[in-house]
Amino acid sequence: MITKHYCKSIVRAALLLALTMCIIGLSPAFSTSAQAYSINDVSGNYVDQVDGWLKILGNGNSPVNYSPLMGIGLVTFYPGTASFHADWTLRHDAENHSQIHDGTYTVDANGHGTMTWQDHHRDFYIVNGGAELKWTNTDAAGDFVMASIGTMTKQ
Repeated sequence: MITKHYCKSIVRAALLLALTMCIIGLSPAFSTSAQAYSINDVSGNYVDQVDGWLKILGNGNSPVNYSPLMGIGLVTFYPGTASFHADWTLRHDAENHSQIHDGTYTVDANGHGTMTWQDHHRDFYIVNGGAELKWTNTDAAGDFVMASIGTMTKQ
């Protein structure tokens, strides 16, 4: 025989089960664990858009010339060797310049990475699950310094 008490118990159990399922279903949205990145999260071809300034230095590192810098290129990352190949077309001083370079890269667990070639250094962050890399040049002083930013978009 079904009593009032029995029905209330079943309703309470069903509500508790529904609440538990909602909490379990929402838990990934409130997860405190961050994704751990590696060099494998940056692989393949990226189109690179460059925008910034080029500062040519003279004796004693005094600025001789600032010129706008813009460009586009294709950067291919090879995670197996932590290396990359870049083919850029840059425009500054009203001239086009072809730049082809090979270098190495790193990626930290938090998605911060570095690219290094010749005497150049670039810092980037992985965004949109690796679909984009947002970057800035962080070159040391030399004959010239690039102050530029850009976005690499995965192809």
